[in-house]
Order: sequence, then structure tokens, then C-alpha cells
Amino acid sequence: MKNSIQHIQAFLAVARTGSFTKAANELHLSPSALTVQVQQLEDWLGVALLDRSPRHVSITAAGQAARGPMEKLLLDLDNIVTGSRDLAALRRGVVSLAALPSVCAGALPPALRLFRERFAGIEVRLHDLVAHRIHAQVREGAVDFGIGVRARLSHGLDFVPVLNDRLCAFVPLGHPLARHRQLTLEQLADQPIILTGRDSSVREQVDGLFDETRLTMNAGMEANYMSTVLALVRQGLGISVLPESAADSLEGLKRIHIDHPGVNREIGLISRSGMGLSPAARQCFDLLATELNVGGAVPRFDWPPRTF
Repeated sequence: MKNSIQHIQAFLAVARTGSFTKAANELHLSPSALTVQVQQLEDWLGVALLDRSPRHVSITAAGQAARGPMEKLLLDLDNIVTGSRDLAALRRGVVSLAALPSVCAGALPPALRLFRERFAGIEVRLHDLVAHRIHAQVREGAVDFGIGVRARLSHGLDFVPVLNDRLCAFVPLGHPLARHRQLTLEQLADQPIILTGRDSSVREQVDGLFDETRLTMNAGMEANYMSTVLALVRQGLGISVLPESAADSLEGLKRIHIDHPGVNREIGLISRSGMGLSPAARQCFDLLATELNVGGAVPRFDWPPRTF
């Protein structure tokens, strides 16, 4: 039945007021138009909802049984409309994203703080994951979008580049290499290198650098988290090769540029091809595309390096 919501509203108005005339005034309809709507609803349901007499209108047993579910139906519909309008206006909602740990510890928090300031009602759920898990989470729809590396990007995913977070060497302040402004892979190969876990994109890139140059890496200790790797470096247990944004603080550390083109890695926003984002996720995606692309939250080296 067409316009069934208006017909239900007509019946409920009569049931509430006990009068076709009062209900018609409330709904800004003529009494005859209201009567037609109620009759059409009764015909559609196949039962009489109202008992009519010249002086009185009462609700039938069938009308009493239908009244509660109809009122709930209208309330649920109103909640849906209100919720949809709030979401469209970005007053509330949820955004779920997955990002590399180095991005979560560096460039991302300032951008998310700006997003929260602009859209306080939208909840952001952040998952810090290694690269291949980010790809899987986005592809499966477990998150709205991700922030990861372009390398080995899976089919069915789109990539919008926003950062170039190159790898660099981290050494203890008292280390002999700390006096250098830049280092070669040959210089690094002579040192025990503390590595990230084998499932991380950083480890994959570091292994690839030494394989391509046919250098034997002096692998020292291994840890899953970059914060743990840096703590081990601070204790003089070795050096490490990590993204330049990896360290919240350089206390006890020296960060040194590596003179090799393969240290650059492109980071971008990853989304499912051909799939739209919710209004809240789209707003977050667009803001991050702008704010991360500025690069202000990620430290940069002077280049070319100064010589001493």
C-alpha cells in the first residue's frame, strides 16, 4: 500500500484524540481525507480498526492489538531518520582504520587530534598492524580504510600516497658511527643490527636492501616492536634501521641518513576498489589525505647533508 506511513499516522491520531475532526486538524487534513486514509489502512489489513458512530469513535480489539506495534514502528523509523541525518551531518558515527605502528607513533596522532577537534561526536577506532594485515583487514571490510605501504599491494585495493617515510640508521650517542652525517650500507653491515619481526614491512625492506647489494647483514637481536628495538639500541646492544618517524624521542640516540635510494618507502591511504565510504569515514579519509601529505608531523633531514 502506497504511503502506508501516512495511513498509520492517520489511524494513530484518531486513536489518540478519539475524534476524526481533532485528528484531521492535527494532521492538517480534511476530515473526509483522513477518513479515506483510515479506511484504506483497514482494507489493506483486512480488519476494522475503529468503531464509528455519529457521536463517538472507539478502537476495536484489532485496533488495540495493532496500535502498539504501529507506534513502535513510527518511533523506530524516526530514530533511523534522525540517526541518518546526524551521520550525514557528521555529528556522530564510527570510523575504523588500521595503520602501520610507525605511522601510529609519528604522523597520525596530530592528524587525528585535528579530526577530533572538528568532529567530536565521531568515534575513531585505531588498529596498529603490520602491512600485510592492514591489506587483509581493508579487503575483508573489517576496517573502513588503512594506512600502509604500497609494496605488494593486493588486487582490489586502491592506494593514495601521502608520506615518504624513509629508513634511517639509529645508533647510540656514544657509538663511533654517531659522528657521521650519513652512512652507507657497507658501514652498517659491519655492525650488529637489531631487527624488527619478520612479519613487518620494515624488516622486509631492510632484508631486501642487503640482499640487493649482496651484503651480509650482521643480524643481532630481534624484537616485535620498534620501541623495544630502540630501547635495545639505547643500551648499546647494536644499531638499527627503522623509519625516520619511529622514535618519539631521540634521547640517547643519533638518527643518521642512509645513502641509498632503496631506503625510501611510500606510505598511503588504502581502501577497497569501487567501494564507497560512510560519511564519517570519508571525512576522516579526506582529512588524513590532506594533513599527512603536508608531512609536518614527520621529521625530515637536511639534504644534501652538511659536511664537517
